[in-house]
Amino acid sequence: MNVTPIQAAKAPFDLATEILWQNRWDSRAEALRITIGTLVNDYAISEATAEVAAIQAFADLDSVNESARIDVDASTSHVVIFRDSTGRPVMLTARDLDRMIQQARDAGLAQVVDADTRRPIVLEH
Repeated sequence: MNVTPIQAAKAPFDLATEILWQNRWDSRAEALRITIGTLVNDYAISEATAEVAAIQAFADLDSVNESARIDVDASTSHVVIFRDSTGRPVMLTARDLDRMIQQARDAGLAQVVDADTRRPIVLEH
């Protein structure tokens, strides 16, 4: 007899979305810390997979109803093409992003999620 499970295992991204929804009012760093920790400790997901799933889920929730977007088809490992709300391309090179992150660090706006691993880094605003 073949039995289909009523609830198949959820993908890490789906779990991260659910956890983040419950912690959406926390700071970015705190919401990601809770989500990554829950995925690792409660669901036995590797830390690297949990980080990516949590970051991607956060970005999706943070960008709901946002017309600006990252053009993944035009972006490469050295440039992110950001399309503003009118669709105009904005070039952000790896060097540009590194400088922006350093400026955020200098201003106290760059936060590490896990104090032990010092990763991932989020920008609070």
